[in-house]
Amino acid sequence: MQFRTTFQIQSSDFKLNHQHKILTIGSCFSDEIGKRLTDLKFDGLINPFGVIFNSHSIQNLIERSIQKKYFTTADVHQNGEEFFCFDVHSSFNALTKEAVLEELNLTLDQVHDYILSCDVLMITLGTSWIYEWKTSNQIVANCHKVEAKQFEKRLLTTEDNLKSLELIVSDLKKINPTIRIITTVSPVRHTKDGMIENNVSKARLLDALYQLSLQNNQVEYFPSYELVLDDLRDYRFFKEDLIHPSKQAVDYIWEKFSETYFEQSTQTIIQKINKVISAINHRPFNEESENHQQFLVKTIALMNELEKGNQLDFLAEKELLKSKIKHVN
Repeated sequence: MQFRTTFQIQSSDFKLNHQHKILTIGSCFSDEIGKRLTDLKFDGLINPFGVIFNSHSIQNLIERSIQKKYFTTADVHQNGEEFFCFDVHSSFNALTKEAVLEELNLTLDQVHDYILSCDVLMITLGTSWIYEWKTSNQIVANCHKVEAKQFEKRLLTTEDNLKSLELIVSDLKKINPTIRIITTVSPVRHTKDGMIENNVSKARLLDALYQLSLQNNQVEYFPSYELVLDDLRDYRFFKEDLIHPSKQAVDYIWEKFSETYFEQSTQTIIQKINKVISAINHRPFNEESENHQQFLVKTIALMNELEKGNQLDFLAEKELLKSKIKHVN
């Protein structure tokens, strides 16, 4: 008997390896997958502008980065003691306007340079619901706790989402013609918008991304949303808030992502890196025992082996383990 509906994800003809540069941008789910990539020594720039949920704001930030359209004092506002920018996450907030601007434009330069040479852009969309600041009709990426009455909440249409996505693809191809784009919809449910409203929002994202992938052979859709909502389909695979996928669910998505985008040789390297990560996190009963000391030496040797042919950097990890070696017979 079957108690869940699994589905086959077609293996991509584009395969990621450790020589590729990967930029992720989008919702908090981008952070989850991005962190796994960088933990495994992939060259990644992960959500450089912080968590961004809607397609319009993502398009705006990519366009600004490509064009080097620097932020100015007009883009920075104050709420209480903090200064902020409506275009980015609250992680850029600071106690002075100058500090916000400096960090914003340093990040913009970093993203511009990275886009020029990156191999893959991963976009994760969270919602079609957006907030417009009534003062300027600006669609904001984050309301920064500004009182709700200053915003108009509305739902982007499928066409709105598709237009923003098409602009992203078009702008990227002009400066980086070979870039590949992997899109996905976050499985995080925006229940505060309402259950029906969340489903309508996600449906519009799915429709737009489906159309985009049909139009562009450099764009692929990865079904993170479907893996959680249609395959796993159980509250066991959500955190206690019943909104965010659990670690087990993210592990499952990562497993499917790996099968889709990693060749066997890359998966073998990842297995070895995971051994290194486990070794670093290991807490022995006796750090000075002969067995543990030999274990540290073998782990350093494994890192040296991985560095040789794969352009990986384990300098910090090796220094950490070397500092724990007291004696080896």
